[in-house]
Amino acid sequence: MVKQIWVPDTFFPNEKKSFFHEATSHNSFLRIDNEGNVLRSIRLTVTANCPMNLLSFPLDKQVCALEVESYGYDLIDIVYHWHGENAVTIAEDVELAHFSVSEPRFIERVISLTTGNYSRLTAYFEFKRNIGFYLIQIYFPSSLIVVISWVSFWLNREAVQARVAIGVNTVLTMTTLMTSTNSSLPKVSYVKSLDIFLGVCFFIVFASLLEYAAIGYLMKRNRSLLNTSPVQYYETGDGMLRKEEKKERKKSKSKKDTTIKIKMDGDQQVDQRIPLLSMVPMPPIPFQKPATWCGIRPAQVDLFSRVAFPAFFIVFHFMYWTYYLYMPTTH
Repeated sequence: MVKQIWVPDTFFPNEKKSFFHEATSHNSFLRIDNEGNVLRSIRLTVTANCPMNLLSFPLDKQVCALEVESYGYDLIDIVYHWHGENAVTIAEDVELAHFSVSEPRFIERVISLTTGNYSRLTAYFEFKRNIGFYLIQIYFPSSLIVVISWVSFWLNREAVQARVAIGVNTVLTMTTLMTSTNSSLPKVSYVKSLDIFLGVCFFIVFASLLEYAAIGYLMKRNRSLLNTSPVQYYETGDGMLRKEEKKERKKSKSKKDTTIKIKMDGDQQVDQRIPLLSMVPMPPIPFQKPATWCGIRPAQVDLFSRVAFPAFFIVFHFMYWTYYLYMPTTH
């Protein structure tokens, strides 16, 4: 009886693949009431095409459509209508691992093609991506890697191996995380929100490594300034602090002595010349400034980094989540 009744040649315009269920027989039934109304039901699985905009991935919402239309009969022969307000429903036990599906909305419209005008039904489903997986697997680990890279700011500047090891390991870890993440995502030609987050994390980790490189350069320059300093201080036995300044010239060498009087306890008759650097503790010399290059000391760079790097990362987090969580939905 099912095969003897005429039915419209319905198809799905945005279908990618579909199949009928035939276990253990063809899943369909036919009902005819006493008023002549015919009800036919068929179990069918359809995989439909859904173009997506992944600019805000994984904080995005996607709207996908399922379209129904007649293939051979135009608007003069067949007009499709949705049957009531509950024409399209979603089963309560349907759950998706990565998406939350909202209530569908459906419309009726007419499509103009080269062969004529056709009646088409369209049902829209909004899919909101669940970000729990991405928070656990990507956002939290990358943020912790960035925080670990800041540990070098509190280490001794002379601990070269420790600071370099932290910087190199964090950079390599971020590179591995970015590579493994992008390998499982769709290949698109534009930048996604996840790419922005990972890119900023990689930039901060790489900047932490460059920060120690800058400190090493400053320490090297400051040591060279100390070694080439023409001023040396000596203490003599008569209670005088003598500053001996040497100036090198091309043809001759001259010495300029400057004597500074400092009161000392006791009488000392023996003239002794003892380098102040060997005295413990060394008396402070108010007019002697530490050697710096361009007025910048390595300690100042570390102090600045301890505040600037966390502040920048916190501001970036605030701007990132505010923009992508409250921005208008793109489809």
